[in-house]
Amino acid sequence: MHPAGARTTTVQAMTADWNDGPGPRVEASEPDPRARVVAVATTLLVRHGVSSLSPARIQTAAGVTRAELEQLFPDPDAIVEAIVSTRLDAVFRAQRAHLDAVQHLSDLERWLLDRLTPETARALGSLIHLLADRHDRGHRALAKAFSRWKALLASALWRLQAAGELDRGADPEELAIGLIAALQGGHLLAHLAQDANPLRATLAMAFDQIRAHTP
Repeated sequence: MHPAGARTTTVQAMTADWNDGPGPRVEASEPDPRARVVAVATTLLVRHGVSSLSPARIQTAAGVTRAELEQLFPDPDAIVEAIVSTRLDAVFRAQRAHLDAVQHLSDLERWLLDRLTPETARALGSLIHLLADRHDRGHRALAKAFSRWKALLASALWRLQAAGELDRGADPEELAIGLIAALQGGHLLAHLAQDANPLRATLAMAFDQIRAHTP
């Protein structure tokens, strides 16, 4: 178990406004024009919404020609898919090592309360806020990303079940969905209330649901 103060600090950090602060930093010397386009498009999306992603605005911000932009992204909607993929790939890379190391229920609790970074909730939550029901292909890209996120969590829970730390009646995929819902719903409520308690409560309830399946 972890000290209450440590939990409070972690959870409070996760209530940070997902749209506050600077967007991705773009270096003028970035040699990869595709990466530069995706970075500036992400900044525009986060700061100004989907309507800001006009080819002309992206072209100017990224310092590329119209021909270069059209060669990189013949379909303008592909830029939104690239934003989702790039942003969430970074999240998954950061979290995969921790989740792959889960061998005991205490490892999962430690990940949930101590190692799950604020950027995880913020990256997922901000894209949902900005794209869901506003951009069809962005919405579909997010749905695929959540399938990957669920698979990572479910894999850790399957290992716990195989090790005998979860009973055979547990459904790892349903429990993984519950964790995701707790993280995202709790983060949204905590953001609205400017109070860590809703997130703390939802995460505790989600983990208690998992603990209820221990032999």
